[in-house]
Amino acid sequence: MTEDWVWDETLFAGAAPYYDRGRLPYAPTLVTVLADVLGLDGTGRLLDVGCGPGTLSVPLAPLFGEVVGVDPDPGMLDEAARRAAAVGGAAKSRWVRIRAEDLPADLGTFTVAVFAQSFHW
Repeated sequence: MTEDWVWDETLFAGAAPYYDRGRLPYAPTLVTVLADVLGLDGTGRLLDVGCGPGTLSVPLAPLFGEVVGVDPDPGMLDEAARRAAAVGGAAKSRWVRIRAEDLPADLGTFTVAVFAQSFHW
């Protein structure tokens, strides 16, 4: 990344409720496969970097004791929180507005970190 690059705060403005429509879905067995391969048992912590509207972190939430989603877009975080609440996962979910490049050390340690469709950013 160049030093003069600046995040555009309006890049995804208004897109959060419709975001998944423009993305290919994850494989239907992804959650089951990750649970088996990683031995996930409903404990531990998940960090979803560039979580968007919770497309991956919300379905993975039952496999962890806590889910922390980070994204620079407030609309995406609001949508992720709404989706988590709709499936009963609000109490174990935390949504942090920050860019991946600025992750603070005080987020703690995590059992699993995912970047999903955000890695290219």
